Amino acid sequence: MNAKDPDAADEWPLPPSWMWGCEKCTELYRAMKRAPEVVEAARAAGGPGVDYDPMDSVVSTQIRLAHHIASTHAADVPDVDPSCDRCLSDTRRATDVFVLEHRARHLFIPPAIAGLL
Repeated sequence: MNAKDPDAADEWPLPPSWMWGCEKCTELYRAMKRAPEVVEAARAAGGPGVDYDPMDSVVSTQIRLAHHIASTHAADVPDVDPSCDRCLSDTRRATDVFVLEHRARHLFIPPAIAGLL
C-alpha cells in the first residue's frame, strides 16, 4: 500500500441490492450522494466567510436515509460491527431507533464516517 491507495475505512460501500428495490431508499441515497456536490457548487459560486450548507445537508441526508432504513427496513439492519467502536460502546437496546440508525449507516457510508454518527 502506498500513499495513493485509499484507506478501506474511507471507501464508500456498495449498498445492498434490497435498497434499490425501495423507491424511498433510492431517492434518499441519491440525495445523500448529491449533497456534497450541491454544497461545493454553492461554495464555488459564492465568496469566503459564508456557510453554504447552513442546514448541514451532507450530514442530514445521511441521517434521513439511516432513519428510513431503521424505521422501515429494521429486519435488514446489520448486526453490531465488531470493528466499530461506536457499535461496541452503545449500551442502548438493540431495538432503539438510534442504535438501528447507526448500524444502518454501515450499509451505505464509509466505516470512518459511520463510526462518528
